[in-house]
Amino acid sequence: MAVPVIILTLATLSAGVMAYGTHADWAQFEHGLSLVMLARRLQWPLVALSLILCIALIALVISGMRRAWWLVGLAPVLTLFVHRFSAGPGAGFAVYEDATFVAAADARFVGNDDHVVGLQFQDDWYAYPYATLYRHPVVAHADHDKRMMLMWSPMANRAMAVGIARDLRARDLDIVSMPAGALLLYNTRIGQFINGLTARTTDGQNPFGFRNAIPTTKTTWAAWRAAHPETVVLAAPGGGSGGGPPVPLAPPLTIPPVHPTVPAGTPIAIVATTQPAAVLPEDLNANPINLTAGDASVFVFRDPAGVSRAFDRHVESDLTPRFRTARGEGRKGAAFIDNYTDTAWSIAGVALDGELKGRRLTPVPIEEGLTWGVMKHWYPALELHRAAAAATQPAR
Repeated sequence: MAVPVIILTLATLSAGVMAYGTHADWAQFEHGLSLVMLARRLQWPLVALSLILCIALIALVISGMRRAWWLVGLAPVLTLFVHRFSAGPGAGFAVYEDATFVAAADARFVGNDDHVVGLQFQDDWYAYPYATLYRHPVVAHADHDKRMMLMWSPMANRAMAVGIARDLRARDLDIVSMPAGALLLYNTRIGQFINGLTARTTDGQNPFGFRNAIPTTKTTWAAWRAAHPETVVLAAPGGGSGGGPPVPLAPPLTIPPVHPTVPAGTPIAIVATTQPAAVLPEDLNANPINLTAGDASVFVFRDPAGVSRAFDRHVESDLTPRFRTARGEGRKGAAFIDNYTDTAWSIAGVALDGELKGRRLTPVPIEEGLTWGVMKHWYPALELHRAAAAATQPAR
């Protein structure tokens, strides 16, 4: 009796690790991500071990050494296999290679209020509907001899796009799960894990085949189409939207705790400085936020159209002024005034008067619609800059 029990126990344990080892919820534990990666690396050895043990039990029954009712013990193993490959962490998601795009006029499957990820690749504009990305969070396509890939982490509401080399094939990428809100990919060809939220490997390196980063924009289809009427739109395989949610999703319920006083679900905007900085969206509605993150000094604000913007505060090599709003100061066309030269600056970061007239500030990318807990988990050095705290920082 001991032999069948041992066989069934080992077969069930192997199938259980294979079925649940890559579940996203493991990320809330200290070594959870390592467990997820180990389970994915061992997926096929675990499958093979479980099948061999099942065959061994069947052989015992066929040979008459054990009764047929022992085969009932194979039911849990079968159930775990069905769960892993039909409803497991990566089930329902697919990598979309050689993606199909249609003209804006033919994209009737996208509603005006549906959200899209927009970008420019080569000389063309592209829109990726959330509803399509939810089913196909990895999209790869080419424009002449250049190739790119978009990675979408729906639980984090973040898209990362990169140019890729020809020897990186989308078909080699496996969607593992979405631990702590981040899309986790596995390059089966070389055994490398890729974090789709950071566009880096899990140990912070540049992934195999990744080239230049491509800026992305998250907005509604109506706003993107108005700004770029010549855009083309991603269509799901077979046409249509793919049937996924057309709007941002709520962050995962199992966000690991990251701060004793700031709730993990707090909405934030990220300023893409060398060391990313976080600000609260509501703080952008007041005066500009002057902040320093890493070796970058920037100021952040929301323009009258409701678009968040950020500019590098370096005007000259040794001049990094702070900026204040120009409201109520009677300076025509001015949005901001710097505190060193008293120069008036436009909403586009152009000096309007004085010795700096015509000088332009360098824009810095900023992204809204993110969640504090998710971003802090994947960017441990991320700091939250509040408006009141930022106002007290010394200028550099």
